[in-house]
Amino acid sequence: MIRLFGRHPYVMSILALSLCLAMFFAGRFTLRAIYWEAHRQEPVAAWMTVGYLGRSWGLDPREIDRLADLPVPNGGPLTLEEIATIRSVPVTQVITEVEAAIAALLAEQAGATKDGKP
Repeated sequence: MIRLFGRHPYVMSILALSLCLAMFFAGRFTLRAIYWEAHRQEPVAAWMTVGYLGRSWGLDPREIDRLADLPVPNGGPLTLEEIATIRSVPVTQVITEVEAAIAALLAEQAGATKDGKP
């Protein structure tokens, strides 16, 4: 290996860098896969964003926004608590609306799979 590095330093440096990058992205992928496997179908809480809920439940966050009549995020994501503050309603009301939207989307998915559609 040392002889190869001595003969072809640029090629071996590129190979070493490529291996380091591959290990970095493989580790990142593995950690995310483990995290989301453990956080599937999390109960709705005030600290969550619609994007987090969409990822946790495997649903489109914009569909959750549409069904729950939530504002589309403008800039950074908003937590359900922040949405409740903006709308001047209790956070429990927003949570109930989001839970109903999730249930409707899950029922829609279940109906689509029964009909033979993906």
